[in-house]
Amino acid sequence: MDDSTLIASSKRGIEDRLSITAEFYTLNNTQANSAKYILLSSEQFSQTIVFDLSPSPLISSSTLTLKALALSTSFRFLGVWFCLSASSRFVHNQITSMVKDMAALLSPKKLLAQHIAYLYNIVLLPRLEFCLQTTLFAESTINRMVSPMLSLIRQKAGLASVTPLPALFTLLPFSIQQAFG
Repeated sequence: MDDSTLIASSKRGIEDRLSITAEFYTLNNTQANSAKYILLSSEQFSQTIVFDLSPSPLISSSTLTLKALALSTSFRFLGVWFCLSASSRFVHNQITSMVKDMAALLSPKKLLAQHIAYLYNIVLLPRLEFCLQTTLFAESTINRMVSPMLSLIRQKAGLASVTPLPALFTLLPFSIQQAFG
């Protein structure tokens, strides 16, 4: 069965939704692994939370115990990473790693600068944009994150490593999109 997301503004609301899902699973002869349930809350809980399910002949257990994720823990929802404490460190490290991995993969290959620029524009930038849609970074930070790929393009184009970014974006005979846009 696919993942389900239950959203409520109070503990009582979650209890109602959990009761409904428990009844649904019973009616459809389906089981859910409650050990894999994740509780997200904007309040800091230091212990597990016990939810009292509505009494019903369809529900075998009247309680469900869940442990809340820490506020500093990053979690993935619909392919995008979030952190309730608004920390951008996880996304920053993820983006930096993604760029470094691609640069390391392409560096030893016998590719032209145009090929690297194409992969940067068409493959890497859309992935970065998707990951960055919930996190804001300064232009300088994003430029530092993509610098391994831009260095690789400079190297493959035969340009000096100190070639400024504006020159890289305008002087080459092919188009390189800016990561900050």
